[in-house]
Amino acid sequence: MVSIVIPLYNKEKAIVRTLDSVLAQTYTDYEVIVVNDGSTDNSKQVVEEYIQLSIINSQNGDKSSIRLINQSNGGVCSARNRGIQEAQGEYIAFLDADDLWDKDYLAEQVRMMSDFPKAAMWGINFAEMYDGKLVRELPTGLQKGYRGYVEDYFNIPGRISDLFCSSSVVIHKEVFDKVGYFDERIKYAEDTDMWWRIIARYPVAFYDRYMVFYQFDAENRALQRTRKFKFFLPCYPDKYKPFKDNVSFYRYTQRWCAQRIKIAYFGTDDEDRQYATKAKDMVDIKVLPLKYILFFKLPYSIAKWLHNLDLKRLHKA
Repeated sequence: MVSIVIPLYNKEKAIVRTLDSVLAQTYTDYEVIVVNDGSTDNSKQVVEEYIQLSIINSQNGDKSSIRLINQSNGGVCSARNRGIQEAQGEYIAFLDADDLWDKDYLAEQVRMMSDFPKAAMWGINFAEMYDGKLVRELPTGLQKGYRGYVEDYFNIPGRISDLFCSSSVVIHKEVFDKVGYFDERIKYAEDTDMWWRIIARYPVAFYDRYMVFYQFDAENRALQRTRKFKFFLPCYPDKYKPFKDNVSFYRYTQRWCAQRIKIAYFGTDDEDRQYATKAKDMVDIKVLPLKYILFFKLPYSIAKWLHNLDLKRLHKA
């Protein structure tokens, strides 16, 4: 019923705990697809050994529910897309190779699917952990413990969290035929882009209960690497132009991108500034607040002076 897609790149230390959390699930009608995205460490060998041990430890000698697929390095979007293509289940659950699930996570997701059948994506809240301890709780804008359909997602007052993350969603497989696959140009916020495209077209449901654990101190975390703007979602604000009729969604995406384009545009990295200059010309000025119109349309020296004043104001606040 559920295909669990795990993209894997240089996570030899973390992947065993992640797979352990999957095999400990109380709901068992699933397959696991690990897509090794050209790892240069021992990740491939670790998973191969894990599969062999799972067969040996099986009480009836069945073959493992885990499949390992190897491909040359194409990035996390490429790995997830390969997993979707290989999946035999009706639903896709994503899990990063260094995150963990509560043992009842899949069982609760299946209950969510049953209770909210009109949804195309079901999410459960995630906890950000460091050294085994909760380090940050992001406001959802929803009532504590909320469980149900999410209405008017892009206008939820007080929402800081994206609600959905790359290890805490289950998606009906046929949805990808409509919204497309992960955008392989993007390495950062690529999952956000996918959730947005789904939310713009379909009902979604969410449960505010911590059942997924994001390990901040895991090896080779994307957040620990230098983030080049050309690989960041705001570099492509024009991709949302087909959604102009969805006014709240379109305004939200353009403003979200503009905020991040501004940082790179007035930053110190020449390459980032070059890509940000192109991106600012693609963002839809008509739906931006006045200050962003000034930032992006005034001569650079004047706009940067205004930007610096804005930073000082924010710092004092």
